[in-house]
Amino acid sequence: MKRNGYSKYIKYWGLDKDIVFLNHGSFGACPKPVLKKQFSLRRKLESEPVRFFLREYEELYYQSKKALADLINCDYDDLVFVNNATTGVNTILKSYNFKEGDEILITNQIYPSCRNAVNFVAKKNSLFVNEVKINLPINDKSQVISLISSAITPRTKLALIDHISSIPGIVFPVKEITDILHSYNIDVLIDGAHTVGMVDLDIKSINPEFYTGNCHKWLCTPKGSAFLYVKKEYQDSIHPLVTSRYTNNDTVNKFQLEFSWQGTLDITSFLCIPKAIKFLSSLHKDGLKGLLGRNHKLAYTAGKMICDEFNIELPYPEDMTGTMYGIPFFEDKQINYYITNNRSKLQDILYYDFNIEVIVTYWEKPPNRILRIASQAYNTIEQYKYLINSLKKILKDKKYENII
Repeated sequence: MKRNGYSKYIKYWGLDKDIVFLNHGSFGACPKPVLKKQFSLRRKLESEPVRFFLREYEELYYQSKKALADLINCDYDDLVFVNNATTGVNTILKSYNFKEGDEILITNQIYPSCRNAVNFVAKKNSLFVNEVKINLPINDKSQVISLISSAITPRTKLALIDHISSIPGIVFPVKEITDILHSYNIDVLIDGAHTVGMVDLDIKSINPEFYTGNCHKWLCTPKGSAFLYVKKEYQDSIHPLVTSRYTNNDTVNKFQLEFSWQGTLDITSFLCIPKAIKFLSSLHKDGLKGLLGRNHKLAYTAGKMICDEFNIELPYPEDMTGTMYGIPFFEDKQINYYITNNRSKLQDILYYDFNIEVIVTYWEKPPNRILRIASQAYNTIEQYKYLINSLKKILKDKKYENII
């Protein structure tokens, strides 16, 4: 096979075709048609900045919010834009009305930056942090639901739950988890960093108090594009991390006004959301849902293929899989830990020696490694076969014997 092995849709992305890119999940990759839309918006902005910000901004902002709200099934006036899901999580944690001694419930699959935010707020407000251990393998959804349910205590005030964990990439049964937490009068904040464009998101059905997610990952908008959903009854108490103008205008919804302007920023990434939805929908005969199904099937098939090849137990079932799959991939014999972004030496070997960009990191901690693949429209099964063959070569080559 040719080393790149991309599908015909690679023509829409500007990815380096000499690299087998199996890591869409980390930072996304914005397609050329969407970047073209952003360029036109930036040209519009810079041609007359006053006209853009004072006369055109609000309508363009509304159109994007409405398109996203329709996609994820929530009221557009319960939705605001933020730069990323981590911003959304910080916004809720730092606005929420905690009392000394309250408890925040999290799991060990929480994203590291969100754990940092939880620990910061807990220390500042004298809170307890209750971390639920959800380890691999997972046999079915009920296992996760039971672990979280059994961890609830009388002081649990807020639960921060991943919809899809970054590592190892498990799709949590958030609807069932939210229902149980609500039965104990616990508020729910869901980190949906990977959700939009990976699974069919229905916020009204899940019914959390707070939900945040990125558009720049799987919806393929330009970087710095995310959203925060807040139930109406909580909006008066939730404020952006930056207090800017409009905050004293009482004629319209203060929640919307405070978030709609946080200084002079390039908001064109938000305004590309309708274009991104339309573009991704055009890649499959059954629209966006069809593309999600195709990417899901490819990720799970490839993940199972890797597990079968190396005699690894399946880490979690297909119905807990999105378009990423995280596989426990042997212990590191000689830990070489790259602190900056937690990649292992094996990740760099695959990149520098085999031109493969894929995550190989540690979870929960060294020496336990996770190999996480991702599937987007441009990926093909041949690329994962090349990954398998490359891993087999590494296993056989004596120069790598201290790595695997």
